[in-house]
Amino acid sequence: MTLLVIATSAHSKDGDDSQAMAFANHSWQTVESQSLELPNLRGQGLSFAEQYQNKMLGEWSLQNINGRVKMEHDPWVQETVKDMTWRLNAQARQQAPLGLVILDNPSINAFAAPGGVIGINTGTILAAKSMDELASVIAHEVAHISQRHYEHSADERKKALLMQVGGMLAAIAASAVDGDAAAAVMAGSQTASMNSSMAFSRNNEREADRVGMQIMTQASYDPRAMPRFFATMNQQSQLNQVENRFLPSFVRSHPLSDERLSESQSRAGQYPTLSLSQQQRHQALFDLLYWRVQVTGKHASEVTLTTAAKNSLGAKLALVSWYGEQQRIEEANEVLAQINKLPNTQRQSLEPLLSITHSQLLSEQGKWQQAADILERQQRLYPERRDLRLYLAEALTNSNQPLRAQVLLKPLTEQQPSDRYAWQSLQLANEKLAKTATSPQLANIATINALRYRSYDQLWNGRYESALTSLTQAKQLTENLQATAQSNSARPLLANINAEIKAIKTAKDFEP
Repeated sequence: MTLLVIATSAHSKDGDDSQAMAFANHSWQTVESQSLELPNLRGQGLSFAEQYQNKMLGEWSLQNINGRVKMEHDPWVQETVKDMTWRLNAQARQQAPLGLVILDNPSINAFAAPGGVIGINTGTILAAKSMDELASVIAHEVAHISQRHYEHSADERKKALLMQVGGMLAAIAASAVDGDAAAAVMAGSQTASMNSSMAFSRNNEREADRVGMQIMTQASYDPRAMPRFFATMNQQSQLNQVENRFLPSFVRSHPLSDERLSESQSRAGQYPTLSLSQQQRHQALFDLLYWRVQVTGKHASEVTLTTAAKNSLGAKLALVSWYGEQQRIEEANEVLAQINKLPNTQRQSLEPLLSITHSQLLSEQGKWQQAADILERQQRLYPERRDLRLYLAEALTNSNQPLRAQVLLKPLTEQQPSDRYAWQSLQLANEKLAKTATSPQLANIATINALRYRSYDQLWNGRYESALTSLTQAKQLTENLQATAQSNSARPLLANINAEIKAIKTAKDFEP
């Protein structure tokens, strides 16, 4: 069972979470492009117990990954990659992925875990040259999950998978400090399971490549992007060998061979050639994504941004953000004014990122109400977008409108319980409400809820003891309310808190 599916380098930068806010290579088997062998979407062939176990394992993976590495949390970046991932997933699976994580790590890497967790490094985004190339990576991961490679294994292979899950988490954590250490951890965790599962892994990887190409084609991405990205990976792998960098045993055992590149090119050739306009249909969005990741991850210098901004609107917007973060407001406004002089159709193609960037520039100046006004116009146009809800909620909270912020945020946590950004934003909104409420009763309830929402963030960060501490504090405050005029409010709150304590204890005691 293959967990890590792309790993060509393992070097990263140090960093902590912000509180406020492998492909393996194998020989191909020629298969006709129309023979997409996906599982039945109706039942997925899993028992209730297997589905529950996969869900628990997926949640455990999310909690441990979140707690160990630096993430790319920017809501617009998350929304853009998530939209692609969910579209690809819909071609093959009835269930939505359990979660998408974007690791702030410069290596080319992606992975999938049971339960539908998909992860990708920012280095993969920056190594790609198009949205289609990025889609080829994610489609491969979706194929692993859709083909039920984890569920179709024998018991001993399931044990091997659990070893690899643990090894993956340890390697991801180590890569934040030292690439060679990460490689050594991964090599050690995989050695015990490698011999028994090698043939199984090769078959899975071969199928994931084949099915992944067909998934991305059905989702209107260019299948020729897969061999193009393979070539990039191959080049990077050869560079690592020249520089004598240590690679995990999984990569060394499955080199990025010329054969695989050739076979992928041949397979892609079976699909109809796209017109130039079709090939470029996602390029404007990729330009925005590429430069947004560059600036949010602090990978680009002023010189790089100003040079690229001459020919790239994505770089121009990123330069506005960069100037704003540096408190060079006048220069940021000058670049923004240049963008606003563009024809209306060009400006509209930049939305909602143009409005988001403008609002963040205003936020840097403490002009929260103006930022909220700009975001509200976009949020009315795109009420379903998570990123606009999060940015607007922050502006509303900071302009003393926390109740309105809560209305925007609560649906996000209902849709995605692992949404740490939304939980943090709810906590901040309730802390603001507790400080500004004119009613002591409302302030008490807001304080209790702030502790509850903090516990959810701590849970999905793998900090189980801290989460229990937050809930214990919330429970004590709620029990105190029972002796007051707020006893009617205290009873349902106490029931919720007890259920939340039980859920966290279950998560804490879970052992894969």
